[in-house]
Amino acid sequence: MNTGNRTSPRRAAFAAALLVALAFALGFAEFVLIGITPAVAEGLGEPLTLVGDLVGYYALACAVATPVVALATARAGRFKVMAALLAVFSAGNLLTLFAGDYALLLVSRMLPAATSGTLLALALTYVPDIVAKERVAAVLGLVLAGFSVSSVIGVPIGTALAGPFGWKAAYACVFALGLAVSVALLPTLPRGSSARAASATPSLRTQLRLLGDARVLGAIAMILAGAASTYVFYTYLTPVLADVVGLDAAGASLVLLLFGAACVGSNLLSGWVAGRFGLRALPVVFAVHAALLALLAASLPAGAVGIANILAVGLLMYVMNSTVQMLFQDVARTDYPSALTFSASLHPMAFNAGIALGSFAGGLVVNAGGLLATGPVGALFALAAAALALGLARTVQRRGADAGRAREAAELP
Repeated sequence: MNTGNRTSPRRAAFAAALLVALAFALGFAEFVLIGITPAVAEGLGEPLTLVGDLVGYYALACAVATPVVALATARAGRFKVMAALLAVFSAGNLLTLFAGDYALLLVSRMLPAATSGTLLALALTYVPDIVAKERVAAVLGLVLAGFSVSSVIGVPIGTALAGPFGWKAAYACVFALGLAVSVALLPTLPRGSSARAASATPSLRTQLRLLGDARVLGAIAMILAGAASTYVFYTYLTPVLADVVGLDAAGASLVLLLFGAACVGSNLLSGWVAGRFGLRALPVVFAVHAALLALLAASLPAGAVGIANILAVGLLMYVMNSTVQMLFQDVARTDYPSALTFSASLHPMAFNAGIALGSFAGGLVVNAGGLLATGPVGALFALAAAALALGLARTVQRRGADAGRAREAAELP
């Protein structure tokens, strides 16, 4: 641990708080569009679904760039990489304020998207160098929660700003927050390498071996389908609340806030499910999720019943997270120790790929069948995730049994 950089508990707490704020800023930049999609479409004179596709493009860029940037910068100085990526992140958010057409808006959003996942991963690597050993786990959880909380607070903030001041006001807030956090954070970060970086850097080949494991591939496919199941619907939640449920801007903002709170609850539920049931719970979770998504077509026109249905969908949105994170880490530690850091990038990569798939599918569905069709189509993805979860649980169980037999054979005289 780089204790020389932790001059006092107060300084450590301040640095940790800034890492949480950075995670919030990263999530804010990604999710704010969900609350202002109609305003952006109207402002640019573009179809709603074309603007909605930006959610998918952002997630796709993040999914592709996160492992690529992480691998490409593995040998570079951690502080220099963090500073450079923060500069690109802020530059992209600033460029959005000058976007007068769809093409420039698309380019401006791809810049922060390409940096977001790696910035979050770097933030996590700094935690052990900033806080005392006994607080590392708690602070790691707070940083990850900061990203999730952005959907609770960030999306409604963006929606509230876009109403009276226009959609660019929401991105002005994104830019200001990102810049302020960057300026405050960099002076607090240790300049040296982490304990892991001090060891020999693993080769690209040894890290990529992780992607040949059936358990890893199965988990990636399950995450992709699970994320897509919600984002077919969630990408168009704001127009659904306005055009189907009939809420005004204030009512829609309140539901978005409640949905975000349900997502935070989903993260908490995720930890409980992982500790109590593990993988065997996920087929049931995805099956229930599929049923809730399918019911949206009938419940949304019913007002309060539809809102309750929406919040139930949000409560199951992230339940898989802790279980799959533990799976990736366990597989890497046991069979691919040189790929431990790379394994941490697989969940955000797969989840963002699922966001992209779901949002693109949502655009096609809205064009072909209208807003009410998004729930049932999302249910199909959830059923696919349930089937993949069942197959993954069996694969992990089989590998565990094989390993147990191998240990027994090795112990025989």
